[in-house]
Formats: sequence, C-alpha cells, structure tokens
Amino acid sequence: MAEILLPNKEQIDKIIKLKSGIEPIFGVIWDKSSNPTLTRINDAIGMVANAGIDGEIVRNDFDNVPLFGEIHEVVDTLGNVFVRIPKFYIKKVDTANFKSWQVSKKRYPGFYLPWCFWDFANNKELPYVDIGKYKASLGADNKLESKPDTYPLVDTNIVNMRTYAKNNNADGLAGYQQLDIHAVDIIRTLMIVEFATLNIQSVMMGFVNGRYGESDVATVSESNTNRIIVSNETASYYRVGQAISIGTTQGGNQVFYGRTITAIEVYDANNKAIYFDGEPVDISAGNILYNTGWKNGFSSQIMATSGCIVANDGYYPCHYRGIESPFGDIWQWVDGVNIDDHQAWVAKNAEDYTSNVFAHPYEKLGYVNSVSNGYIIKMGFDPKYPFAEFPVSVGGSDSTYYCDYYYQQTGQRAARFGGYCYNGSYAGLSYWTLHNSSSGSYADLGGRLLKKAL
Repeated sequence: MAEILLPNKEQIDKIIKLKSGIEPIFGVIWDKSSNPTLTRINDAIGMVANAGIDGEIVRNDFDNVPLFGEIHEVVDTLGNVFVRIPKFYIKKVDTANFKSWQVSKKRYPGFYLPWCFWDFANNKELPYVDIGKYKASLGADNKLESKPDTYPLVDTNIVNMRTYAKNNNADGLAGYQQLDIHAVDIIRTLMIVEFATLNIQSVMMGFVNGRYGESDVATVSESNTNRIIVSNETASYYRVGQAISIGTTQGGNQVFYGRTITAIEVYDANNKAIYFDGEPVDISAGNILYNTGWKNGFSSQIMATSGCIVANDGYYPCHYRGIESPFGDIWQWVDGVNIDDHQAWVAKNAEDYTSNVFAHPYEKLGYVNSVSNGYIIKMGFDPKYPFAEFPVSVGGSDSTYYCDYYYQQTGQRAARFGGYCYNGSYAGLSYWTLHNSSSGSYADLGGRLLKKAL
C-alpha cells in the first residue's frame, strides 16, 4: 500500500495564511559561527529546497509559494530573454551574535524595497525587474543582449558594457542597463533564503573547474581542422559540451573565441583529439587551449527550477530559477559601485551610474572594506544601505563562514562578482573582486543585461 503523506503543521499554517490573503515571510538566520548552514525561520520553517541535475525531479517546496513560484521567463520586443522577478521586500538584521535575511511580497515593518523596483522619474514602485537569463552577448548596433546560442561578450570594460546596455533604450524603449548592485542583492538574498546556506556551492558548484594554463598546448600541427591534439593529461581536464578558445598566447583568442567541444577521442598512445564545432581552423603545435564562457542556453536541458547539467562537479554550469550562471563561468561587472582605497560608494539610480565618482549622487558606505585578500569571515553592513554587503574580515575557508574568496587593491576600483570557470571553491554568491580599474578588460570578464519595468 502506498504511503500517504499528510501535511505537517507548518504546511497547514501556510495554506491557512494563503487562503486568508496574508503574505508569508520567508527567512533564514545565522548564528555567525563558522558553520555556513542557516536555520529557516518564519514561513520557511519546514521547507525543503533541492537542485537537480539534467532531467532529475527533485523536491523544492519554494516552487509552490508566492514570490519564488512566480519567477518566470519573458521575452522582450528585441528578442532578449529575461527572468522576471516580481517586486518584493527584504529585511536584514546584522548584530554581534546573529544575522538574518527575510523576504516577502508585503512591506512589513523593517523591510526595504530594492531600488531595482523603483521608478525614480515618477516616484513610484515598479511591479517587477527583468534579469538577463543569459550572460550578455553583443548584437547589432552595439546593443547588449540576452539571447541563447551565443557565447558571452568578454574582454570589455565596465564603461563600454554600460554603454552597450543603454543602447537598447531607443525607439521608445526604456529601462535597459547592465547588472548592478541592487540586482545582485535580490538574486543573492533569494538564493540564500531558498537554500538556507552561505555555501551555495554545496548546492550547485557551477562551472568553476575549467582550465586556463600555458601547459595546455597543441602537440600536433594541422590545417583546416576541427580538432586540437593535446596530451592525454591535458585532455583529461576537459569535457564534452564545454566552451573553449585557442590562442597563440594565453587568453589571446587569436585562433578563435568561443567553440563547443563535441567529442574527445584517442589520437595515439600519448595524445587525444578534442573536437570542436564551427568553421575549420589551422592549429599549430604550441597553440594554447583554455576554457571560456559556456554557450548560452544550457538551462533548457535541466528539469528542476535550479540545477546543473551532466554532473554537479564543477565542470558544468548551473542556473538559478532560469538565470544561467549566476556565479562561476565568467566574472560579471556590477554597476552602481565605485571603490576608492577600500571605501565603497554606491548609487541607487541607474541613470547616475558613472565610474570613478566619489561624490553625489554616489553615497559613501559606513564601513571600509577589508585591506587583505582571503576567504570571507564577515561582511560589512550599513543599515542605511543594506543592499551593499562587501567583505570586511577574511581568514575563513571554502567550507566555513561565507565560503567564498575576496580580492582587493588600493586605488580607484570597479566591482566584479561571482567568479569564473577557473576559480574552484573561490567562487560563489559572496565572491567579490574589487581590485580592477574601470578601464580593465579581461578574457574571463563579461556582464549581464537588465531591464527595469519602465
């Protein structure tokens, strides 16, 4: 006889609240110990959240509740694909002994509205924000895009990325911008609450175990080919489906940028052939092979609302409720943040975003970021600007406290977030690199398109 599963008290209470029209609060709390596992509070008590692999069906109670269950995919008039997040409010409490995160669709006392849900021109709340489903690529007329079957735009500085995003604001369209601190805040908070951990890589590793080394070189020269011959050891680090690029220099992309591995086969006793799609190229012995950002669209192969393809081992990317590679894969520029000698300044309105500004309309946070690199122990918290949490203390590990790494440098700096495909355990929802200038451009660094409901 099949087992009959009866609802528990917490589930019954949620049903009663929903039928009564009372908006639930979903929350987690942390005792600030080295253990990154959080305790569920409020209406999240008793809930379970799992991520899946490929076609795996998993239990995730958040799929069937307000806010989380309402996140869905939309397509704009330009063909960009977004994940629409409905307006919600956040409350964070940060004391000497505990820290908590709470979310709700109702503005209860102490909750704040993330600025991506605010229309500054008309002084009103907005019903949703659209987050680029895919890593940003560059389309016609230098417009930043969010489209499948493309490789991410990289090697572009934050200033150009900002311009490319705003180029979409034409012909009556408005609200387009690049990823900013407010969008990072809502994505990060939702994931922390849903999975009840600061160690998000314990749930989904993301694409973080890729390769980027000068020793991964072609061992044989071939003309007009769709393969690169490498040593058996080098081949062992790559997987079918991964994106690769080949250069005459490391990260140079001189041979090509952005192809997908289609097969890995034995060439001889000491070497294997890594096959790739696209037009044939000439490969010279000594050309350097490396991973680059995964081709957009992989999440269509995943049944669960969050999860990864093939295996959760760091060799494959993940998605969160349709948002592909929220961390890992490639670094992402984050707008609305400028840092000067470890002091962060933040802006609220995307219309004001300008790099290297340390005066109005940017506002100085009430704490100074850590002056050392390392695994994060503590995040700064300014109750006037609760959306901006940057590392203030390091010395942890990949399995304690925030479980993610932090890089810094003196001088005027821009923000990048999440890590990339070579970062391993450094990557995650709390991984900030605040050591790059706004003019910097790198082969592992891209962005994401956003659209406010304007």
